[in-house]
Amino acid sequence: MRLFFAILGHPVSHSLSPRFQQAAFDALGIDASYLPFDLPPERLQKGLEALRTLNVSGFNITLPHKEAMLGCVDTATQTASEIGAVNTVISTEGRWLGENTDGPGFLLALERFLEENRLPFPTHALLFGAGGSARSVLWALSKRPVTHLLMVNRTLSRGKELLKLPFLSTIRTRMAADLTDPALGNWLSDSPGALLINTLSLHAFQGRSVPFPPLEGLPLSGHLLFDLSYASKESGTAGGLTPFLHMGTPYRTPRQNGLGMLLFQGALAFEKWTGRKAPVEKMESVLRDATGQDSLWRSV
Repeated sequence: MRLFFAILGHPVSHSLSPRFQQAAFDALGIDASYLPFDLPPERLQKGLEALRTLNVSGFNITLPHKEAMLGCVDTATQTASEIGAVNTVISTEGRWLGENTDGPGFLLALERFLEENRLPFPTHALLFGAGGSARSVLWALSKRPVTHLLMVNRTLSRGKELLKLPFLSTIRTRMAADLTDPALGNWLSDSPGALLINTLSLHAFQGRSVPFPPLEGLPLSGHLLFDLSYASKESGTAGGLTPFLHMGTPYRTPRQNGLGMLLFQGALAFEKWTGRKAPVEKMESVLRDATGQDSLWRSV
């Protein structure tokens, strides 16, 4: 019987997951379909009921449902529970196990990027956004030698709340700020070689004269930029540069978009669903073709 997999989100039409996950199933000769389902928050529960009825074999969850999904699974792994968000569900005999491959996927992508560009792992990190994806990134950073962290979010209280996550106790200095805080510049000046990570939407500041206003006029020289968003051919964004990454152009800042993370979190999900090693090279080839990027690992 043909297996059925899915991705849930809102919006979800831009997602490249159906392309490279379907290619992975086909490459290994697995009779399966992987389909996108656009579900706004008010329709999430109805959508999940439909997936149970259809006996879905597994699915991914993207914005804005990652945190809500933790309360919708039968059980959750330690990683998903620690992060407080689910991006992958494995269905076994009708029971759903919630997993989070975003955190490990982000870490694999970042380390591959640093290795390919001969860069050391930063000890200082600045994170924009405080949603489910931000939780995954924070979890990943806590596993490496990060000593200084600045959380930046529209709502200051939300950023401060995330800094209380138990696993962040490994990071010695933790601060929060809002998007307009003038202290951002001082923090960057005092944090050589910092890693700046954006988890906000690709269209967070659409229509503004500056691509990513919080970085306007800040000293970006010597820092690294990592955006969880990515650009497809359809987006019209040249060279894989998102609005966030575009801010580093005058400084020749090392930059990576979210394609590497997308690849690795998807490969990890595939392996948990199937118990087989993911055809990563095939999946990466599909992503390169879909976006026009000749490399996922060189600085864009």
